[in-house]
Amino acid sequence: MILLAEVAETGSFTQGGQRLGIPKSTVSQRIAQLEARLGLRLLNRSTRQVTLTAAGEVYLAYCRRVREEAQNAAVAMGHLKTQPEGQLRITCPEITASHFMPRFLHGFTGRHPGITVELLATNRPLDLLRERIDFAFRVGVPQGQDMILRRISAIQRLLVAAPAYLATCTSPSHPAELVQHRCLVHDTQPDWIFHGAEQVSLRPPASFSSDSMGFLLQSTLLGSGIALLPAYVCQPALASGALVRLLPGWTPAPYEMTMIFPSRENPSRAQLAFRDHVDGYDFSAFAAPLPGTG
Repeated sequence: MILLAEVAETGSFTQGGQRLGIPKSTVSQRIAQLEARLGLRLLNRSTRQVTLTAAGEVYLAYCRRVREEAQNAAVAMGHLKTQPEGQLRITCPEITASHFMPRFLHGFTGRHPGITVELLATNRPLDLLRERIDFAFRVGVPQGQDMILRRISAIQRLLVAAPAYLATCTSPSHPAELVQHRCLVHDTQPDWIFHGAEQVSLRPPASFSSDSMGFLLQSTLLGSGIALLPAYVCQPALASGALVRLLPGWTPAPYEMTMIFPSRENPSRAQLAFRDHVDGYDFSAFAAPLPGTG
């Protein structure tokens, strides 16, 4: 039953077997044996994909419950061990993966050598249940998922440009002047809001727009224009002089980093250990305080 659930969710005998470490030939044989016992065809097979029949759709719900109970049993046995172990699957944006996660996860795995981590760096929101994600770090408050949400911190942003770009133009003295410049804009953050003597909100014309913060950072370093970047991402370039901070008297509105994870009645010791690591980690090195915390 567990095998059928894997095949149905991946749409492939090969990928379903890979999830469980079983060769394709064995997968096909066992599914055929299951169909023979039930006297019903559960899967439609073609050269391109495998899909559920009407009977298979009904049966899949029961298969998933069996799989969940088997996973709960394995977790319960894991609790009998003194040290957390197992694998965690974590996802986060690509810029977070390259500029924050190495140090963050180094500290975690150093304290828990029995735990291995698979990090999926993507700007695409994943289906946590389908992809078997234990924890997802995301910008903003995710919508439409029945998950536990933990607010990590507000992330400070800085307006920056390379000296090469500033050599070609007059540096802006007010946020409103940004509309006259080449601006590099993240797809999810088209509106730039600044707090100073007043609040200024604008949507700058984008010379480049992208869902990749890494692309915007590298383009800014090359002198392609002005960008609004997370402080923890651009601080090294600011320290070396490769980037220059603009409008220091104006504070860009921060954005919020959140962590979401599926609600489980019986979390593993590895999952509990990771939650404790997040709770005890000092995020102030790259994050501004959340409103109301100082």
